[in-house]
Amino acid sequence: MVSFDRQEYSRPFATDQVLDTRLADAGSPAESSTWRVLTVAAGWLLLLFVGAYLITPASILPLVMRDLGITEATAAALVSMPQVAATVIGIPVGLYLDRVETRAAVPVAATVLFVGSTGDWVAASGGSVSLLIASRLLAGVGMFVLWVVSINVASSTVPPTRRATATSVIISGYPAGYAVGQLATPHVAAVVGWPGVFPVFGVAVLVTSIAFYGAVGRVSRSRAPTDPMTLAGFRRVVRNRNVWSVLAVTILGYSLYMVFNSWMPTYITRRFGVSLAESGAFVALFPAVGILARPAGGWLSDTVCAQRRRPVFAVSFVGATVLAALMFYSTTIAVLVALLVLAGMFIQLQIGLMYQSIQEFVDPRAAGTAVSLASVAGWLGSFVAPVVAGELIATAGTAAVLFLLAIGLGVAGTVVVWQMAESGEPPAPA
Repeated sequence: MVSFDRQEYSRPFATDQVLDTRLADAGSPAESSTWRVLTVAAGWLLLLFVGAYLITPASILPLVMRDLGITEATAAALVSMPQVAATVIGIPVGLYLDRVETRAAVPVAATVLFVGSTGDWVAASGGSVSLLIASRLLAGVGMFVLWVVSINVASSTVPPTRRATATSVIISGYPAGYAVGQLATPHVAAVVGWPGVFPVFGVAVLVTSIAFYGAVGRVSRSRAPTDPMTLAGFRRVVRNRNVWSVLAVTILGYSLYMVFNSWMPTYITRRFGVSLAESGAFVALFPAVGILARPAGGWLSDTVCAQRRRPVFAVSFVGATVLAALMFYSTTIAVLVALLVLAGMFIQLQIGLMYQSIQEFVDPRAAGTAVSLASVAGWLGSFVAPVVAGELIATAGTAAVLFLLAIGLGVAGTVVVWQMAESGEPPAPA
């Protein structure tokens, strides 16, 4: 029986070495490299449209609250409903994906998201809050599967020494989607009405899923379906304290990310009196820098830090904490936006490393389970943080309380990173 405790093995795994040789031998090097690039590109676009769908309500919260007659907290919850679904179904989905060929799940999951986005349109047009919540939950099931499959494909198509970089590159499509959502939603809503924005992104997800499905079929991968995860094996994963450290980092990192992403358009509109379209354009820069920051974090960890992950985690939290404090005292929109962009850069250095780091603490046969656990933790933070922020705003009567919450999250993240183990140390010389 192979233990899942990282202390009992060294990287890279022997199974990875064998399978990576098989990966390299499949087809000509040029052809293999081309299809890997196309796979990552298609996955990047897929996550872009998934992210755009997810963040859609955030840029139009005042319209949503006005037309549906709901409070700030309820409106913020609508943003996070897909994460709730991911939290509920995440663990069983991860266990299932560890034992099957994940390619077939891509179009099915995209269809589920599309059906959910169509339900959003029907519910929002009819003013049914309960149906809108239900349809967002349904779409969240498809969103989660697409997310996990994309990460697994990215990390399984490259050698171990480049997996943090590859994972970070493909998931950088997600902040690009947030940026597209924040920037485009008010303009699209002006044309089709805000309920119609949901199926626009749902159709885009469905179309790009077909391209991703085709590309994945041409790529040799270093992980094949394995025996079912046993209950004993799963227990070893959840009893690993190193896994829990990464989960804590993930919850805090995503909470920090979503506090800014979900409420900054509203804060800027109220604080400086600009339109929703203008504030959405400003805040779109926050996730947009993740297009560079997420791959940069993976590259820094793999190369500059010699496959170590903790230094990047630490820089991410400390930098974001300092910038949140500076934003609290900002009095001009230009300074605030500049600091917000820098905060987006620092926060997103670690997103991507989370999913690679947790895989390095478990047996490679549990990679899907590990990614799902980290994803559930991320969705949990993404759901809770905007709701908590909404309640704090309603209680304090000012959106400036967002920065105090962000400072608290950043300090907590720094403390966790300080005591956590290193997952990515290179193997000792023979």
